[in-house]
Amino acid sequence: MFRYSDFTNSSDSYSNVMAASAVRPEGSDVPWGWNPTGSYVDPVTGEVKSYTQLRYLRTLAPSRSHSLRGEFTYTEPVAKHAQVSVQYRAEYDHQERDNKSYITGADFSIAGLPYEPSLSNSYESNYLTQRVGPGFRYSKERNTFVANVYYQRSSLEGQVMRTDAEKIKHNYNNVLYFMMGQLNINRENSLRLFVSSYTDNPSVSQLQSIFDVSDAQHISSGNVELNPSYYHRVNFHYTNSNVEKGRTFMWMFSMQAASDYITNDVRYNGTVSIPGVNDNYSYLQYSRPVNMSGYWNLMTHVSYGLPVGFLKSNFNVMAGVIYTLTPSRIDGLRNETSNMGYDFRAVLGSNISENVDFTLSWNGTYNEAKNSLDAAAGKNRYFSHKAEGTLKIVFPLGFTLTASAAYTQYVGFTNDYNDDYLLCNAWIGKKLFRNKRGEIMIGVNDMLNQNKAFARTVGSGWTQNATNSVVGRYYMVQFTYNLRHFGKKGSKNMTDYGVEQPNTRRGMMGPGAGGPPPGGFRGGPR
Repeated sequence: MFRYSDFTNSSDSYSNVMAASAVRPEGSDVPWGWNPTGSYVDPVTGEVKSYTQLRYLRTLAPSRSHSLRGEFTYTEPVAKHAQVSVQYRAEYDHQERDNKSYITGADFSIAGLPYEPSLSNSYESNYLTQRVGPGFRYSKERNTFVANVYYQRSSLEGQVMRTDAEKIKHNYNNVLYFMMGQLNINRENSLRLFVSSYTDNPSVSQLQSIFDVSDAQHISSGNVELNPSYYHRVNFHYTNSNVEKGRTFMWMFSMQAASDYITNDVRYNGTVSIPGVNDNYSYLQYSRPVNMSGYWNLMTHVSYGLPVGFLKSNFNVMAGVIYTLTPSRIDGLRNETSNMGYDFRAVLGSNISENVDFTLSWNGTYNEAKNSLDAAAGKNRYFSHKAEGTLKIVFPLGFTLTASAAYTQYVGFTNDYNDDYLLCNAWIGKKLFRNKRGEIMIGVNDMLNQNKAFARTVGSGWTQNATNSVVGRYYMVQFTYNLRHFGKKGSKNMTDYGVEQPNTRRGMMGPGAGGPPPGGFRGGPR
């Protein structure tokens, strides 16, 4: 398998470079640091400086990457229902990034300007990951057990391109495991269990020692001593299906724990020595990645679906709880952020006819996050929910009407932040061709022009509210053609439970068959 990407990013930004050691004059009634006409005397140099000194930046950051992956597996039957195997897998990743920043005026023009070396960062990296190990598979009467153990070696070679090039070279050795068991108790009840491990290696940007001062008051650097994070995970599924009555019940549980979890060491209101920039650089916040133990993610969900006869529809409900514990270090002290989330979802989907289709749904999530360093003041509670409805009708002569409406609301109990919007779309169309596989539609998205993009993210010791620009109301013409071809018989290699019959894919075991690929099922924040 080969993958290639090429990406270019350009951004304009400005930040306040006022010295953090400046003292606000007595009696001043303006917000500190935001008086465009006032001034103060620097207590160190004696210079008269403005409260607000803005540095304008134009940043150009093209990047390129490609990856190559291959694997080889040898399988040998050892019994009627058992096989052993040996698997070798290799993956190569190459990345290049050329981040150049220019100090500009308020117009962000870079004409004739050289880039600023202290604010620029260019590097390239090569990651080679190799894995080898034995495997075992047992399969009988739709019951399957798979186990694999791997020795994994990851090699990173990188180079930071600056006036003084910094070379980075690391080798990581790990033992990984994977186990999967599926038990079909009867035609209605089945169990499936995954137990596995994987690693998350630090990137070259996290390992490099240079400082990022593009945001003058919030700076960061890498950590050359970082180790890979080692994750253990468990996923359990129980399913009960009553085909005759159309009812389905499912319970899912997952657990994830990590040693050497890569998190941040954050310090506030201090100084740091940055070669080539300032021997005593003042900052409001300085962060660097570190390894810490104690990361946990637990999740459980139940769902139930049943038909609603008098509406000729299906009704599904799902509820769950998610708990995450994320460690970090703040001003040299360990902080643990616990985030408890409760979610519920209900969906009513029609099954009236091929000419009438509708869906009604509602889902809500309540979150409560706490920081161990300040459990009382550090509590953050918020609730978000969304109610949505869609409708499609096919009229005589093949004319169609498609409409949808979605109301989204966010309620912040801690900081009294509230926001909501209504998104409405409408389309009219016409079925085409004798078999009605084609359809041409014209419509409007976001009829009320209210679309927004708001997200709250809670990490260890911090909460971030982000509002992104989104496309508002727009009109579009769309043509679709449905490719449909169904054979008279289903696949002979698959059972009703989605598990292959024994010996139908010789040479594919472990994560290559019956289990997730390495790195899958990564629930929770990273």
